[in-house]
Formats: sequence, C-alpha cells, structure tokens
Amino acid sequence: MFQTDKRYITCGVQQRLPPHLIAMLWLCIDLRLQSKDKLDYLQVFKFEKVSNEVLAIRHEQEKPARLYVHYTGYKDEYADFLNETVFVIDDKDHSTMLFGYEY
Repeated sequence: MFQTDKRYITCGVQQRLPPHLIAMLWLCIDLRLQSKDKLDYLQVFKFEKVSNEVLAIRHEQEKPARLYVHYTGYKDEYADFLNETVFVIDDKDHSTMLFGYEY
C-alpha cells in the first residue's frame, strides 16, 4: 500500500500546491508506513492558517481512526488552497493525490 514507485498527482495538485508541500504530504504517509501504523486506503489532508507564520496540516483517516497535525511555515501564496481538502487514494496498484473537487 502507498508504494513509492507508483505515486501520481493530478493537474490540480501540480498547479496549486507548491512542490515542497506535495513532498511533505507524501512524507507524512511514508512516516506512518515506517511506524508500522495501519493505513486506510484513503488519507485526508486539510490546510488551516494558524497565524501569519504557521500553517497546520491535518492528516486524517477513517479506519482505524487517526488524526495527526503537522505544522510548517505559512506563506501568503498558501491562501489559494486554504480550507481545501487533499485526498491520497491507494488502490493497491498505485496512489493518487488529488483535491476533493477533482474526485
């Protein structure tokens, strides 16, 4: 599940998310895999502005229920995707990162 050699992103993610945040979302999944935590096929990420300096990334799954919050620096360019949801879906053959509206 969530193999590193078969990961894809949609055009929407490529156009709207900075490359370092895309890498950070994949890293969040990789860290969960390394910890041997059970991952659901659907990983959900939400972005929230905490302050003018801090962006919170909520990383959730349904089964088993898990919630992790990651923090990084905030930049004004992030306003474009605040309050958006990014899904990472694994279908056992490959994984795809997409915005909720692209589903």
